[in-house]
Amino acid sequence: MKKKLLFLLLSIFSFNISASHFVGGEITWECNTDPLSPDYGKYTFFLTIYQDCDGIDFNGSYDITVHNHPSLSSINLPLLSTADISPTGVAGSVPCYNCDNQPF
Repeated sequence: MKKKLLFLLLSIFSFNISASHFVGGEITWECNTDPLSPDYGKYTFFLTIYQDCDGIDFNGSYDITVHNHPSLSSINLPLLSTADISPTGVAGSVPCYNCDNQPF
């Protein structure tokens, strides 16, 4: 009886839950090997994020966590640029996904 009552209450007070995620990404880094540079021997980190049109908005800066370092706990990565790398449709075929006009 309790299970039926709980099911009934959950059915009546149901609500819509949704989540949004990015498709993927990568973190890369490179060391500055120019001995004349003031940043010689320092690393530059790059964060690349792939997402679909309905994914999370990425704007601003992002922190990556650093583990097992005595004085550094995170590295801030500011947003430098964005680029749409969506494929384009081929003539005579089904058009590719478009954020403004979704053919599927």
